[in-house]
Amino acid sequence: MSIRCGIDLGTTYSAISWYDAFNRRVETVDLEHADGAETIPSVVYFEAGGAVVVGETARNAALQHPERVVVGIKRSMGDDYKTPPIDGREYTPQEVSAEILKVLKADAGMYLGEPVEDVVISVPAYFGDRQRAATQEAAGLAGLNVLELIPEPHAAALAFAVDRSQEVENRHLLVYDLGGGTFDVTLVKSEREELGSGLAGLRITTLAKDGNRQLGGLDWDTVLAQMVAEKAMDQHGIASPRLDAKAEATLLKNCEDAKRQLSRVSSILVLANLQGQQVELTRGEVERDTRDLVRTTEALLEQVLEEAEKSHGLLREKRIRELEAEGQPRAELEEKKVRLLLCGGSTRMPMIEECVTRVMGEAPLHHRNPELLVSVGTAYRAYLLGAEEDDGKVAVETRHGAVTLLEGGGDIGNPVGVEVVEVDGEARVVRRENVVLIRPGAGHGEIFEREFATAFAGMTEIPLVFYEGGSSNPEECVRLADVTIEGLPPNRPAGRPVKVRLWYDRNGIVCGQAMDLESRQDVEIRIDRWGSPAAA
Repeated sequence: MSIRCGIDLGTTYSAISWYDAFNRRVETVDLEHADGAETIPSVVYFEAGGAVVVGETARNAALQHPERVVVGIKRSMGDDYKTPPIDGREYTPQEVSAEILKVLKADAGMYLGEPVEDVVISVPAYFGDRQRAATQEAAGLAGLNVLELIPEPHAAALAFAVDRSQEVENRHLLVYDLGGGTFDVTLVKSEREELGSGLAGLRITTLAKDGNRQLGGLDWDTVLAQMVAEKAMDQHGIASPRLDAKAEATLLKNCEDAKRQLSRVSSILVLANLQGQQVELTRGEVERDTRDLVRTTEALLEQVLEEAEKSHGLLREKRIRELEAEGQPRAELEEKKVRLLLCGGSTRMPMIEECVTRVMGEAPLHHRNPELLVSVGTAYRAYLLGAEEDDGKVAVETRHGAVTLLEGGGDIGNPVGVEVVEVDGEARVVRRENVVLIRPGAGHGEIFEREFATAFAGMTEIPLVFYEGGSSNPEECVRLADVTIEGLPPNRPAGRPVKVRLWYDRNGIVCGQAMDLESRQDVEIRIDRWGSPAAA
């Protein structure tokens, strides 16, 4: 089997890893473009001469040429967005992301001594069809073949479950994933099944999720920059260091470094501007001014915990203690317990651990390197996908034995529905409704179908509008695609039967078929990154 790699394409940092079967461990590639580090800044610098630079050099270039540097592009994946013109050209998020992936591919090829083509790439759990398709397109532009797009919390849970299987075997995990630019909180179940001959199967199923793709460490950096700017103006009598693009780029970089150090020390001096003025920041001040950011993650965490208890009977430690105090046996309650796993570099901030400890009623689970947890999981997944080609013989060797991956469920994308209209006696539309076909928590390949009826007489074509979202109100959903069944016979009455079938493929792309059951005219659907259909 050729080497397959896993990629964590992050908002602020990215990494590429592979499972070394000989040494029975995951290796994260030492990136040449990051001076041998295991992660590379997800920053792209378009030089005046036409060259493209990625990583730490690009991050430093922002201090001198901020108008040529693109940061945090992942937050715009799947959006109808282009960068401001650089030498007269605008770049899509896919094109910018492809430059990051090209570097990961090239460095991994040098590290491994052979070309890298087949990869698993992680995406936030709440990424919908457009964001997933945009990620796939970026990989294609970089010359990569995407074996699978795996949700980041699923990858993190897989890595933790393989590395420390005895702690999470047949248990529930709540993955709290706070990265540089995005936030996920996802409830998963880890199940272990003995397959014989010393081989075990690991099944990870997603049960609930929530998230915010505009929340992450970048937002802490922005708050710190404003704090430093205000202090510098007050203490040194200077103009705001945020007015000039170069000065602000420098300030943001200094604040990111300060944020990391404040996870270990209680105060630090931060360089406020290019003239050398410094101000002191304390951890307490930062925690005070970023309290609303933490509360946002806490609110999403509470929502998933409430769903876990309501729909699955699962309990956090705090709730178990309350029920135990009411006389319920601890042993029975333990079987319903859910533990929280920290994932993502931003979870190193002490305020995050304090928050989740208070919410859960106990300290969270830790991995030795939360920044690499997702990348490790994608590497395991990329290797284990070989099992599907080799009759299940591919397995990860751990200190607890050999483990292969069993198919999970509830792990692909968001609800998807089709618009139906209600008409009155004069064939006027009086109501529109999004009827959900793909239910929340659907797995790839799981087919959903439903029959509808034409609303009007004499229809020679049937327009269908698909939405992403669980609301019955189309205005509260994201419009994915407009599809038309054409070539229908004329002069038919209303109420002709139409069947719609939808499913997610392995990469979370919406596929489907719509058919007029009388004429057998149909259209095959595959929704691309902008929601327009293409024949399958």
